Amino acid sequence: MSTVQISSPVRTLHYVRTGPRGGIPVVLLHPAGLDLGYWDRHLAALRDDHDVIALDLPGHGASTGSPQDWALGRATGILAAFLQGLDIPEAHLVGLSVGGMLAQSLALAEPAVVRSLTLMGTAASFSPDGRAAIRDRAQAARTQGMAALVPAAIARWFTPQTVARRPDLIDRATTTLLADDPEVHAAVWDMVADLDLAPQLGRITCQTLVLVGASDQSTPLTAARELRDGISGAQLHVVPDTSHLAPLERPDLTSAHLLAFLEQQR
Repeated sequence: MSTVQISSPVRTLHYVRTGPRGGIPVVLLHPAGLDLGYWDRHLAALRDDHDVIALDLPGHGASTGSPQDWALGRATGILAAFLQGLDIPEAHLVGLSVGGMLAQSLALAEPAVVRSLTLMGTAASFSPDGRAAIRDRAQAARTQGMAALVPAAIARWFTPQTVARRPDLIDRATTTLLADDPEVHAAVWDMVADLDLAPQLGRITCQTLVLVGASDQSTPLTAARELRDGISGAQLHVVPDTSHLAPLERPDLTSAHLLAFLEQQR
């Protein structure tokens, strides 16, 4: 377990790093409300052949942070400063949900830093109805606290089959959500509600893999196709029997897709 001090803006980000050094690192970015621990199966799958890093995003897990960190430009700058603080000039970015949005943003802001993108269960933009629902989520976090958000989050994140078969995973995610700062959580969703990177996707030139759960209602196949069609040469794979957090429901399959994609970048 390690931390890195980000001097501009000032934040301490917690991270774990494993695997052989010397290659281009693989950096794992988790979704809103969770933390780096949810990448455990992917860290295990990658560590034999890759220098792999997972970090807690600002205000999540053991990283310090505040609602003000969650304007898109500021959050992107914190991620860029994190990589600079570890003397990483170039990285393969792997982002799930909000992590994938930050990965897109960094690829647009600092293209030389991003060797490849793996975008899991994420989007570049939302419909007006989607934006309204996300703003309602932010408001509920502020006014009612995290407990009010848990049932809907679990229903979005996992298939009914996973809910029935994996009470351990559901309990773990519920416990993490209940421990979150509702103001930070609300600020993340405010940022997401305003997200509109779709018109800029054509400027992303790195190799890109898009993964989407077959039953994902939050960032469905239409959102994944927008990413694939907007980013030249992007690959798209649908993960069966999964919803929004496919890497938690099928870590075996998402790891296999990721490993195959990274092998293509050698």
